[in-house]
Amino acid sequence: MKKILAISLILFLAGALVFAGGGRAREGQVINITMANPSSPEDNMVRAFFHFRDIVQERSNGRIAVNVMHSGQLGSHRDYMEQMQMGALEMAEVNVAVLSAFDPTFMVFDLPYISRSVQHLQGLLDGGLGQRFSNSLEARTGVKILGWMIRSPRNMYTSTRPIHTAADFAGMRVRIMESPVHRRTFELLGAVPVPLAATERYMALQTGVVDAAENSIPLILSEREFEVTRYISRTEHFISPNVIAISSRFFNGLPPDLQAILVQAGDEAARFATRLDAESEAGAIRDLVNLGMVFNEVPDKSSFISRVRPIYDEFRAQIGGDLIDAFTR
Repeated sequence: MKKILAISLILFLAGALVFAGGGRAREGQVINITMANPSSPEDNMVRAFFHFRDIVQERSNGRIAVNVMHSGQLGSHRDYMEQMQMGALEMAEVNVAVLSAFDPTFMVFDLPYISRSVQHLQGLLDGGLGQRFSNSLEARTGVKILGWMIRSPRNMYTSTRPIHTAADFAGMRVRIMESPVHRRTFELLGAVPVPLAATERYMALQTGVVDAAENSIPLILSEREFEVTRYISRTEHFISPNVIAISSRFFNGLPPDLQAILVQAGDEAARFATRLDAESEAGAIRDLVNLGMVFNEVPDKSSFISRVRPIYDEFRAQIGGDLIDAFTR
């Protein structure tokens, strides 16, 4: 039913949006932007979208009106990419794991333990890699990146048992994003990867379709997934960004001054999201423990790292050795 409602709304938006056909803004008209996000309003990425809205509406003096459609009202990350390509949606949050299906170079972000820290990843993106990825994605899909929202490290949260070493993954059904690298990572760890959209994750955990999921700790709290899991284990296996993406067709139809406002607001909102997620992690852990979850520190990650090490060579040709080397040198 949600899928049908989403499609109906998309068709309505496609007919109503000013730039669905790629036309240019006319003097004096208010330009409407719809931003889609699968998470709840409490999530830091959604909070960043509202921050983007406030910046853009103020700096454009009301020439742009932004509507944030959160909680998966317009579907999932992959749905957003397809809608932006069709011209039925202006902007969205998209995870890099989903982007790798459109551009294989994005798989580098999915490689386990390739980013040493959020600061390490931010430095690489600011040093030119961010623009390289945006240019590549735009050439392939007609979608460009306005900002990189780096979540705090992704960790395991499970209903059956905590994770101390790689041996604890044996036979565990783990919800993953639709990424070949994520799939292979958990296969190497001995788990059974189950690709599901973010909007399906809670129900899958609740009904036992999966035993575990992996995500940034603040999201476990904001999405209330502490209700359907028991243990958090600090594995910190992925540090990956979500992007603030925009339809190139829409963006190119704007006058230069409004384009500049969106570019600047996208960067500011993304850094706001990154900062929020880092700052909220400790508080989220405390709150989750108070809500009954068991938090498990994992000081020795060597068993995970040794199990997944072959993946770097397995995907080197698809991703590009120079990109992998940029992260590991």
